[in-house]
Amino acid sequence: MKNKKVRAQQIIMTVGCIGFLVWVGFRGMNERQGMIIKEETTTKPLPPAEDEVRIQEIVEKTIEVNQTYTTALAPTPLRLLRSNQSGELILLKVDVNDRIEVGQEIAMLRVAQGDTLGLGKAMRKVKDAKIHVKQQLDLLLAIDRGEDGTEAKEKYEVQYAHYTEAKNALAHCEGQVAKLTSSSHVTYVETAIKATEAGVVRQVLVGAGRKIENNQPLLSILNGQSQLIQIEATSEDYLLVRDHLAQTKATLVFQDQSTYELPHTVLTTLTQKSISEEGKIIMTLNASSIANREAIRQLTLRIPNIPVKVLDEKAIFMRDTTTYIWTLNETNTVVATPVVPVKKEGGKVFVHKGNATWNRVLVGNLAEVKEGEPFPSNH
Repeated sequence: MKNKKVRAQQIIMTVGCIGFLVWVGFRGMNERQGMIIKEETTTKPLPPAEDEVRIQEIVEKTIEVNQTYTTALAPTPLRLLRSNQSGELILLKVDVNDRIEVGQEIAMLRVAQGDTLGLGKAMRKVKDAKIHVKQQLDLLLAIDRGEDGTEAKEKYEVQYAHYTEAKNALAHCEGQVAKLTSSSHVTYVETAIKATEAGVVRQVLVGAGRKIENNQPLLSILNGQSQLIQIEATSEDYLLVRDHLAQTKATLVFQDQSTYELPHTVLTTLTQKSISEEGKIIMTLNASSIANREAIRQLTLRIPNIPVKVLDEKAIFMRDTTTYIWTLNETNTVVATPVVPVKKEGGKVFVHKGNATWNRVLVGNLAEVKEGEPFPSNH
């Protein structure tokens, strides 16, 4: 009986040991499996979807764009008042900021009459002789600054003779001018130059006592109020307006908030004038048909039916001041393609379709994209 109890206890202990060992084994296996899973998720993370460079299919649609510009009167172009004959300007009768009218005397000339042809030739000879004297004097001074010695002295004496000869020729020419001037064949009269346009003097271009030629500018003037209004547009907006001007509707907004819809014949005068220091396009509009153009404050343009391609806003990048996207050509090669954004809305960018034939664009981590490589990259 005692032996049976001992045997039963041994069996129970054996079964308990086996159960304990099985439990320990299962626990160890679970821990090792957990470590392996943890290691895999730590060393090989999945890239976030937004960082993947992927192809985006393009959606095309037609939209309407509204543009509003602040306006200003364009600067009035300066006009030139010119002399109608040659002579010596002895008096200017107007000054800067003076208002002048058509027919008003603005200057007095002393004009030679008689044998003016001979006098003109003689005066041209004097001018040429003065230039020759200066050239000979420059050569003489250059020799004088050179080396000493017998050879240098001989060169100096020869050049001095040339210089003296040039001075004598000048004196002869000046004598001829004096002779013709005092001749009974030449008389001098004073004559007035009259304004051919009205305006305000902005600059005097020649002073009294100067010899002036026929058609030489004397004054610059501002002639009346500007008939142009101007706006400043970005290059993208300018291209959009230029390409769709035929379908564009325009409205002027005045200082009192009243509005006026522009006739299309007036809108067609909207043209590029220049480029500002900030790189914007300055455009002018002929507003001569609008009496109160000085009260215009805004120009609103409504451009309907613009064909665009819709992209993810993250697809665009800049080079200098130009907007680009990465497109794929027919051989799946990456190409940098310039685009003209029309508007941005809700994380999307609408670019002008134009004549574009591309329909696949890359989005994602664009820093990894290289132009000219195939997509997907073989690296």
